[in-house]
Amino acid sequence: MFTSVKYVLTENFQNLYRIYCIAKYELLADMRDSKFGIFWNFASPAIQVLTYWLVFGIAWNRKPVGGVEYLPWLVVGYAAWWFIQPCIQSGCSAVFSKTSVITKMKFPVSVLPATICAKEFFNHLCMLVIAFVTLAVCGHGPNIYWLGLFYYGLCAFVFAESVSLILSVLTMLWRDVKKLITSLMRMLMYFSPVIWECHFGENVSHHNVLNFIMKLNPIYYIVNGYRDSVFYGIGFWEHPMLTAYFWVFTLVLFVAGCMLMYKFKRKFIDLI
Repeated sequence: MFTSVKYVLTENFQNLYRIYCIAKYELLADMRDSKFGIFWNFASPAIQVLTYWLVFGIAWNRKPVGGVEYLPWLVVGYAAWWFIQPCIQSGCSAVFSKTSVITKMKFPVSVLPATICAKEFFNHLCMLVIAFVTLAVCGHGPNIYWLGLFYYGLCAFVFAESVSLILSVLTMLWRDVKKLITSLMRMLMYFSPVIWECHFGENVSHHNVLNFIMKLNPIYYIVNGYRDSVFYGIGFWEHPMLTAYFWVFTLVLFVAGCMLMYKFKRKFIDLI
């Protein structure tokens, strides 16, 4: 176990510049494929948020959530989801999409999930710009608690990297994994507090059990953490049990991903 974790961490830290270069190349390649380039890095999430706001905020007449108007509440939570979701989906094919490279040269395969996360982190920053503009328009100014976004951004990156490590290997073993994950992502969004609170009222039977189950989702911790930092002035240290659970769960995923990557690192060519 320790050998596999050391292998992945060492290979990633020794190739930080390579990770940066690959992520930059992938971003520029995406931009070159479209006429408006970087415009879509801002337009795509803005259109998604606008759609959810029109449907759930306007058509369904959503009331303020926790004293916060629905639009700013939505856009801050969606900023976290906009980073996690593509990391998980694209992470499935992180290794498989680079088979032409790993078959022709000696390549540090374990860095490939990190390149996906690094690329999507740029898109996450674009989404945060949209969120900050929305917050300013809605009258929410920055305060010291906004620094908590750095912590929860780190949580999102480590979680996404851990899941991507596992899925990138599993996809090489079974190609259907990517299709399964793609199908499950929409369901995962609805079971995360992205467009609704993920909280059941007392009028729902077994609401305590259901609310407890919702909190077991690590994305619950990240998305609510973004909102706690921006709207409610609540630090992560005020949720010690949730914080401990999140990091234990995420580290278990990371160790599992490292073990899978270490075990199959020399067998990927045979799996193509």
